[in-house]
Amino acid sequence: MRKWKKIIIGCFAILTVCLLFAPTLARANQIPDRPTGTTVVDETQLLSSETIAEIDQLNRSWASTEQALQVGVYVTESLSSDIESLANETFRHWQVGFAGTDNGVLLVVAIADRAFRIETSDNAATVLTDIEAKDILENAREFFRQEDYSGGISYIVNSIGDRFYGTSIGKNQLAAIEEGTSEKDDGFWLFLIVILIVILFGIIDKSSRGGGGPGNLLWMLVDDHYHYHNHHSSNSSSSSFGGGSWSGGGGGGGGASSGW
Repeated sequence: MRKWKKIIIGCFAILTVCLLFAPTLARANQIPDRPTGTTVVDETQLLSSETIAEIDQLNRSWASTEQALQVGVYVTESLSSDIESLANETFRHWQVGFAGTDNGVLLVVAIADRAFRIETSDNAATVLTDIEAKDILENAREFFRQEDYSGGISYIVNSIGDRFYGTSIGKNQLAAIEEGTSEKDDGFWLFLIVILIVILFGIIDKSSRGGGGPGNLLWMLVDDHYHYHNHHSSNSSSSSFGGGSWSGGGGGGGGASSGW
């Protein structure tokens, strides 16, 4: 009997240890290997090759500057733990940032969880504050809501570069998508006003319109708008990491998280 008690107690002890360390093990399993030949790890294969090449090129050009900014990107399908822990541990494992300047930044995106985080080194956090990092993520929401992941990640990386080098590439990207969204909204409201006017006149002049009524005219307008919108939409439309090795301070100093 005592033997069975010892076995049962031992099993409970092992189970308790497994439960306590399960989250840590899950995070450790999710942390990707430090990439070579690129600055991006995209487990979802949602990013275009052009976007990955763009980010690699930016890191190469930044490597030769005084600030020597280095930005890594990790895109995963879903999280096995909180995004803050994953970003911090991935940052440390990759050692983002060049030795000497320690201006390292990591962007982590979890598609299914609709979450993203910017993780910064101690030194980078003095240039890109947590509040500024939060603003960048929140401004990027429109890209991600439209499932333009390449555009959204390109915007975030360029906006990070804007903070360090005084450029406005990210700002211009954001203005372009906001303009497109505004044009769509304006078109919708204009169309709605036209429909309301047609209905109003139809009610006023109902007796003179015969059996067809305003309904037929309304459906004609809806059909014309649909065909116009479809036609209009159809007609619009690797190197080593940062030029050097992963040799920075390796420790996250700050950052911000958000979702879309």
